[in-house]
Amino acid sequence: QYVHSESVQGEDDMRVNVTYTEPISKTSQLSMQYRMDYEDQQLNKSAYITDNNLYDIVGKEPNPSLSSYTTSTSTEHRVGPGYRYAKGRNTLVANIYYQHSILDAMAKGQEIARDFDNVTYFFMANMAFNPQNTIRVFVSSYTQNPDVGNLQEVPDLTNVQYISQGNKNLVSSYNHRINFHYVRSNIEKGRTFMWMFSGQITQDHIGQSIIYNPQKEDLKDFQVVDPNGEYNPLQLTTYENMKGSSSLRTHVSYGFPIAPIKCNLNMMAGVSWTRTPSMINHELNITSNMGYDAMLSLGSNISENIDFTIQWNGAYNNAKQSLAMRNGNSRNEYFNHSASGTVKWVFWKGFTLTGAVNYNQYIGFTNDYNEDYLICNIYLGKKLFKNQQ
Repeated sequence: QYVHSESVQGEDDMRVNVTYTEPISKTSQLSMQYRMDYEDQQLNKSAYITDNNLYDIVGKEPNPSLSSYTTSTSTEHRVGPGYRYAKGRNTLVANIYYQHSILDAMAKGQEIARDFDNVTYFFMANMAFNPQNTIRVFVSSYTQNPDVGNLQEVPDLTNVQYISQGNKNLVSSYNHRINFHYVRSNIEKGRTFMWMFSGQITQDHIGQSIIYNPQKEDLKDFQVVDPNGEYNPLQLTTYENMKGSSSLRTHVSYGFPIAPIKCNLNMMAGVSWTRTPSMINHELNITSNMGYDAMLSLGSNISENIDFTIQWNGAYNNAKQSLAMRNGNSRNEYFNHSASGTVKWVFWKGFTLTGAVNYNQYIGFTNDYNEDYLICNIYLGKKLFKNQQ
């Protein structure tokens, strides 16, 4: 037997934002903000069992076990006061919001009605110590509510080998985030240095709980008719709130002109780290990734008629899972990089000739994988209109 599936999806959105501000001095003001977000979604999945691989569904009705019709309406109200201070190039903004979210849905005959209440915050400071040095800091929080697929406890058998089930007891995940930017610029010499740092911690992360080759006790809520008398799916996925999700990232960049060859050189290097929890076969699994990336770019500033850019990007990643490491499996290490070059020449009465070359390579150290390719293109163009654009 063969399964033919069709999906029809519709969505309507509406947003309302009202802000009232009241100055309290020449440099500061208070505000009150209200925001409403409304979203209505419909998803109709129809699955037909056919007798051959031609997937002919004429005269057939959708299979009720494999088909589903889902409607979902979510409304979020957010209200709160704010404060803003601005003097010269220095700015300070602080807001706090009370957030009330309502989810009404119907999925596979199950009615889902949930309310979520949270308090979120936003803080921003821009400090210009002098024309050359500026620091900008963002500290904020936001929530992510579970959706219908996360909450519905009626099993999803759309793919009978990879089945899923929601968890009605899920709560919203709460994210704390910080971003820091430092910029030092020298306009006279055309030099710019920037350092960026960001971090995030997630409380009650909504993660997957995967059971491979689930047993009968894991499938007690699943009613599947198997003509052979046994039903053995390959994977069961559910959802849980988990602790320990976090990420860190930092980058530095520096750009400056090279006068002898009339070019600008930009350099960038960064480090990132992520930690994501999940459950595999009822055991906690931590997926962590350490990444390093870099970029070099040389752009010309020779004349209006000749322009070229040479750029290289590279990234190395080392990903590992705690359960796999415990069982002696190796890490997943890979490196990918690309090099590109573009030359553009305006040679006669607005005619342009552009040549571009791009080389990409992906190296997998864990599985001894190596793939690369080279792409070359040549373009002929003509500038039009009076301003030769």
